[in-house]
Amino acid sequence: MPNQFSIEKQFNCPQCGYQLALYFKHTKLIQCESCKSTIFLEDDATQLSGDSSVLAPEISILALNAPFFFEQKSYLPLGKIRYSYGRGFWEEWWVKDTQNNEYWLSVDEGDLVFQQKVEVTYPDDFFDRLRVGLVTSDDWVVTELGEAKCEGFAGSLPKKIIVGSTYAYAHLSGKDAKLRTLELVEGKLEAYEGKWISPFDIGKVH
Repeated sequence: MPNQFSIEKQFNCPQCGYQLALYFKHTKLIQCESCKSTIFLEDDATQLSGDSSVLAPEISILALNAPFFFEQKSYLPLGKIRYSYGRGFWEEWWVKDTQNNEYWLSVDEGDLVFQQKVEVTYPDDFFDRLRVGLVTSDDWVVTELGEAKCEGFAGSLPKKIIVGSTYAYAHLSGKDAKLRTLELVEGKLEAYEGKWISPFDIGKVH
């Protein structure tokens, strides 16, 4: 399948002048490919946003702006965030499909989870009451609780992040390899839902 993604917007880095390309016009944060500056985008304005973040390269089946094929659809990785936690680190890849739907693909030591942001309604103290093994009222089982620290990012993202910031997370398992991830960020609960997938299901787009 050919590459179906095209550049939607271009602009120059306010730090070094390097021309940057956006494949998604609603991007909020981007790292300059040349000087590694972090740039925050607001409407048509650009501004430098703190220190640069440089990630040590890791072997990955994904690459920024290199489309991949999954379940008969093409996806484009736009950016990635690296988080550390108790046992090591994982990477969250922000991807879009050809209809500009947004997804997150988590990669943790060969384990892959493909998710979308969802709206859920829980009591205000719900997260504080979570314990591993707990079965929620909507039949999800809490399988992991932890804290993640942002180590840096590359590419472009739909939100502003702060390197060094932390948040609490919970993984809830469901039937048929489904996974719901809850993140408590600055007191606000965000939810993402999807499923575990095999790395062998990811194919390159030629």
